[in-house]
Amino acid sequence: MPNRRITIILNANQTKRITVLVPLPQPDDVDVYNVRDHILLQARNKFHNKYLYIVYRRGGAELEDFASLPDEEDEVLVSKGESYIGPPNKKLRADGIVAESSVIAHQSFVHEDAVKQMEALKSLQGVYSVVGMPDLHKGDRFPIGCAIFAQGIYPALIGSDIGCGISLYPLGATPAHLTPQKLASKLLKGRLDEPWEGDAKRWLSIYGIKGDEEDEFDSSLGTVGGGNHFAEIVSVERIVDQEACDSMGVYEGRLYVLVHTGSRGLGASILRDYTRSNANPYLIEEEERRVYLARHDHAVLWARANRDLVAHRIKACIFGGRGSDSDEQGEDEKEAKDTAEPNYKDYLSELEKILDVTHNSVTLTGYEHDGAFVDAYLHRKGAAPADRGFVPCPGSRGDFSWIVQPMGDGKQNAYSLPHGAGRLHPRNAPSLRRGTADQLRTTALDSYVVCTDPELLVQERPEAYKSVQAVIDDVEEAGVAEGVVVLRPYVTFKTAVERRK
Repeated sequence: MPNRRITIILNANQTKRITVLVPLPQPDDVDVYNVRDHILLQARNKFHNKYLYIVYRRGGAELEDFASLPDEEDEVLVSKGESYIGPPNKKLRADGIVAESSVIAHQSFVHEDAVKQMEALKSLQGVYSVVGMPDLHKGDRFPIGCAIFAQGIYPALIGSDIGCGISLYPLGATPAHLTPQKLASKLLKGRLDEPWEGDAKRWLSIYGIKGDEEDEFDSSLGTVGGGNHFAEIVSVERIVDQEACDSMGVYEGRLYVLVHTGSRGLGASILRDYTRSNANPYLIEEEERRVYLARHDHAVLWARANRDLVAHRIKACIFGGRGSDSDEQGEDEKEAKDTAEPNYKDYLSELEKILDVTHNSVTLTGYEHDGAFVDAYLHRKGAAPADRGFVPCPGSRGDFSWIVQPMGDGKQNAYSLPHGAGRLHPRNAPSLRRGTADQLRTTALDSYVVCTDPELLVQERPEAYKSVQAVIDDVEEAGVAEGVVVLRPYVTFKTAVERRK
């Protein structure tokens, strides 16, 4: 029996919706297969509400037992007995645009506060549409895990960490003698939180970054930073698509490093400059957009250079050799480093970077509005691009990570994908404050966590995040991505900041 995709909406709260596959009965099946019962079963399970018993078609007509749903209808509303409410009133903004919104989250839990933040974006001038990813969660002012199309640019929607993203690099074959504890010890001694001892200006010049704007942030180059940023050594747990893995260069029996960080203080300084007199400025004039984009693109490049340098430092820390800052360097290595002029381009090529995906950015693209194709700025806040190849989707430090392949034409998901599992609990949630610091340094997957900041260790514990599997299930169910490979955490580096105290 063929399937069709149906969106089921809660009649009483139409921000709650799921998309399911419903078998399409053939003429011989009409008297034995009940579409209404199938919809109610799915709705009761997904919405965790056993009292749903009415299915409304758009317009308010009830879907009767054994009645078929017309081909042109792909949405129904389910009710506990309340009358049909109908679609919410669409408020016409002063600019005449009626913004649309949707959330691609059916398995993954999305808190109503995050949905409210996302819905509020529709009232902003120039916004065409907002799409929430399965990792959507509440932010300080604006939601995290969404993509927004707008006529102009809202710097505050992109946030302070312009260019934040995730990169993947190979480390080499998995050495039997390097246990997670031994690797963690190397990272702890690697001085990875301290300023890099190399020439920051020369490293940045490889990326075409010149000028003075980044001067005050040079000391942060090559460091992970705080919050949810990390560098994680991973191994291949399971390959789903061998051909895709071969094309990337991801193989079983090898270690890789995922680096999640951004532009450090540089992006925050740009946002401060734009929000001194207006908390949420809207850049619509051509010149002001051009000036902002120049600074934005600069920060995106800086963040990419930062991730590469973090990966280089980790690789040097583990295996020694050129560029190592480790206390465990031999005297000959230190003397050679002092006298030889390093070739940073060689350092970069030796990284053999596999993926680099930015999830905090804005891009000029096209958007179909009222039947016409118009220029629009796609703001991604915690959303990875789905139009540039494979995308890493990390879980918490105690969960698996995935690499996914974008699918479909991109319209449903605003050419974007989730950037991770997404927070389940806020940082100050009492439920996170269980156990000791030592207990939090090992995980259920036998991986090890390097984090000498007790407060950060608690805030970023695995239970603070959603299930990454639910996120993957959502994007696969929606047809916007397919899982390619599962990565297992080996060692997660957060901070060794006590070395600076």
